[in-house]
Amino acid sequence: LANARAMRQWAGLCDMTPDSSPILGESEVPGFLLMSGMGTWGFKGAPVFGQTMAELLATGRTPELIRPFAPTRFREDRMVPDAASAGTH
Repeated sequence: LANARAMRQWAGLCDMTPDSSPILGESEVPGFLLMSGMGTWGFKGAPVFGQTMAELLATGRTPELIRPFAPTRFREDRMVPDAASAGTH
């Protein structure tokens, strides 16, 4: 390894929230939807996240399934309990 050279570097960043649960729903800006904070397991939940967010976009109503993950939960001190977030990993 004495003569080895680094050809490139790569970093995989994880978007984590304080309660380790995703942010899903409409932001405080009307019509601006958020779907982030999935950490390392977003690809596993992508089908249901996409379906529920599409439902929100099409109907304007937040599906029951994603209500606990609302962007406003941090300001309202309604973070998802650890027992619930552990089930999403």
